This record gives sequence, structure tokens and C-alpha cells, in this order.
Amino acid sequence: MVKQSLKAAIGVSAGITIGGVIIPRIFLFPNLYNETFPPVLVHSLMYFAGSYIVSFLVFLLIEWLKSKLK
Repeated sequence: MVKQSLKAAIGVSAGITIGGVIIPRIFLFPNLYNETFPPVLVHSLMYFAGSYIVSFLVFLLIEWLKSKLK
């Protein structure tokens, strides 16, 4: 159950990181991000870590509910 949740959370967090940091900061609005924001690499790692933790917990909750309803 935990292993499956860990694997499933990687794709979700990669998508959140790409959509929330990489695309806006590099392609869409590069002029809106000034020196007050962290560098792209640091911002991406923070986004990835946060989204990975949250999506892992959500997938774990879903798996736990599936096992309890059986």
C-alpha cells in the first residue's frame, strides 16, 4: 500500500512542478519573477517536495479507504 502510493505520487508531483514552476517561470511570464523569488532550481525542488508529500498522503488515504471498504 505504501509502496504503491510512493510510486503514484512521483508522477503527480512532477506534473505539479512542471505546471506550477517550470512553465510559468521560463516560458510564460519570465519578466514577472524578479530577484525576490528563489532560483528556479530551488523553487522547483520546494514545489516538488511539497507536492510529493501531499500527493503521497492523498494516495495513501485512498488506498487505506479502499482496503477498509473491502
